[in-house]
Amino acid sequence: MDEESAGFITTDLPATEVADFLGGFVAAEGCFTRSGRRFRFAVCLAATDSAMCRAFADILGCGAVHRYPRRRSHYDDEVVFAVQSMRDLVAIVAPFMDAHLPASYKRSQYLVWRAELLDAWERRSRRPRG
Repeated sequence: MDEESAGFITTDLPATEVADFLGGFVAAEGCFTRSGRRFRFAVCLAATDSAMCRAFADILGCGAVHRYPRRRSHYDDEVVFAVQSMRDLVAIVAPFMDAHLPASYKRSQYLVWRAELLDAWERRSRRPRG
């Protein structure tokens, strides 16, 4: 199966333009959450848009893509790209968002989440191992 028939679109855009596009996409569809000590970045879409979730996984080189059946009969199936590894969130996701997430309400949410993430990472790294 070639890329076009798999739902991928090939372009000649420079990598920075693709990254900026994904940053803009996150401003509309991304989610930065925290539950206790667990942090998560996710993009949740209808399953028909699974190529976008795969693009995030391919470009960031971390996270996972999962498919879920529709929750109600009139809903579509879902596809979710998510990163939950604190190491990947700190080393990959945060620098990517710093560089490519445009000025927006989502960016202000991200900056609060990022501050909490980095604080938790710092506390975690100071913990004695044993």
